[in-house]
Amino acid sequence: MNKRIPKSTLSTIRRKIVNQISRLLRLPTIDDLEDQLHDKTEQLEQIYAQQKAIHRVISKIRASLDIETIFQTTTKETCRLLGAERVSVYRFNEDWGGEFVGDFEFAEVGWDELEFKYKNTVWNDCYLKKYQGGRYRNNETLVVKDIYQAGLSQCHIEILEQFHIRAYATAPIFIKQKLWGILAAYQHSKPREWETTAVIFLTQIAVQLGFAVQQAEQLAEVEQTAKDLRAASQQQMILFNLISEIRESLDLDTLFKTTAKEVRKALESDRVGIFRFYPESNYCYGEFVSESVLPIYDSALSIKVNDYCFGEQYAIHYQQGRMQVLTDIYNAGLKDCHIQVLEEFQIKAQIIMPLMMGSKLWGLLCIHQCENSREWTPTEIRFVKQLAAQFSVALEHSHLLAQTRSQTDELAKTLDALQEANLKLERLARIDGLTQIPNRRYFDEFLDQEWRRMAREKQFLSLIMLDVDYFKLYNDVYGHQEGDKCLIKIANTAQGVLKRPADLLARYGGEEFAVILSNTDQRGACEIAAQIQSAIKALGILHPSGKEQIVTISLGVTTQIPSLAQTLHTFIGQADKALYKAKQQGRDCWIHFSMISASPETKDF
Repeated sequence: MNKRIPKSTLSTIRRKIVNQISRLLRLPTIDDLEDQLHDKTEQLEQIYAQQKAIHRVISKIRASLDIETIFQTTTKETCRLLGAERVSVYRFNEDWGGEFVGDFEFAEVGWDELEFKYKNTVWNDCYLKKYQGGRYRNNETLVVKDIYQAGLSQCHIEILEQFHIRAYATAPIFIKQKLWGILAAYQHSKPREWETTAVIFLTQIAVQLGFAVQQAEQLAEVEQTAKDLRAASQQQMILFNLISEIRESLDLDTLFKTTAKEVRKALESDRVGIFRFYPESNYCYGEFVSESVLPIYDSALSIKVNDYCFGEQYAIHYQQGRMQVLTDIYNAGLKDCHIQVLEEFQIKAQIIMPLMMGSKLWGLLCIHQCENSREWTPTEIRFVKQLAAQFSVALEHSHLLAQTRSQTDELAKTLDALQEANLKLERLARIDGLTQIPNRRYFDEFLDQEWRRMAREKQFLSLIMLDVDYFKLYNDVYGHQEGDKCLIKIANTAQGVLKRPADLLARYGGEEFAVILSNTDQRGACEIAAQIQSAIKALGILHPSGKEQIVTISLGVTTQIPSLAQTLHTFIGQADKALYKAKQQGRDCWIHFSMISASPETKDF
């Protein structure tokens, strides 16, 4: 009897025969094909892992609109994902010089003590300045495996050696069509062969940074516009009130005091004074007749000022309507005699506006900054101009009606714009910042609205109050950040149970939530409560209270047809009592108020 050859041996023999035939025919062998398949699989797995990493970094970039957070997160993540020793952000100036932004970099331990750590390290590359961004303007990357083998100029190598750079890969950062900066990965310890996938990754992150910077700048512009609008509205309101005061009052002393006080309040300055020249003094003598000043600075009231320098050099310009705006008296080209006068009053910056009586210079409206220098905004300067014009009108009693109508129209437009901005802010104020669902304020408003509506329509209104069981222990063990994540998951899950647009889930406070169900009877409300309870348990969030314990909730439910004989306070109280009863019964359950309302032991809840 012939001995049977094992199948594994036959398979091996066949494989060798096929391989030999393939070699004779100069075709890939089975071993070659398997090696190629293995290499291709590893390559695809590497690409997949990289794409996941890119997605994670991009998600973090898009999760924030704060530019510092965006760059700090990005450089840290990119540095670790590329296995680089440093990742930095280089920002161009208007002259195409630039600097490394000290707050926008991350370096591995051992390389974080180099000169890069100093904030805003300047690196003015002659090539980049000459060619206005060079290759980066064409959206090209630059990869250098070894600075000593890349054909770089000696001056360029010396700069790189200053920062201990041996190899680098860089990609441009664009905002719209404008080159903003460069995202750079550096290797300090030795040369590096930069993989194509690594360069692609760096390029994709640079593109996302451009989008992020653009969004952050747009947000900053919107916020600044809103801030300017609020400031302008406040100033216009003060201006309107002062104009009314000017029209109605003939008592200049009262008018002076009111003006000084309100102007200092509007501009948040250190001192506002009204200075009057003595008649026949040729504008060399005068005194402050009114002021509003912070207590920490000396009063200028009633101080006689002798300033021949002003009378000889500056008075003629103020008679012609000149306005002086100084951000820093020591960098304004003033004569020494003028600076000495300003120093007597502790002035560091100021706005001076002439007050005219007809064609004659009567005095000056003076806004002083004493603590430090100050950049005066166009809105502030415009406000002072408007006020001084009205004040001069009060002194001469002319053109008041035309000025008042003009300012009133401007005020009305400003107030309309402010009202629109306030409405937008009001909408934002109704959302809970953590869970992004309606907050307690909106809950109260909505419940009152639905209570009245259901009362008119004679329909059922149900309320569910739910509370996370033993949440304090969860917070104490895992920390508040994990506690916040838990609340967010619970809010999202509970929201997913509610199918009708009219149903409202709100954060009632802390770990407590509330659900308002209009046109819903007791049976329907209990079904929703049970679904929410089950959905939260299905999350399987581990709880530190014991082995295999998970996060659960307790729910209290109540249902009523609202009427004048009942109050919202009573309605909410019923849901609270039912919730309390659910906790008494061991938690992780729901109770409807009707199930306990007849029980003697619950009457004092």
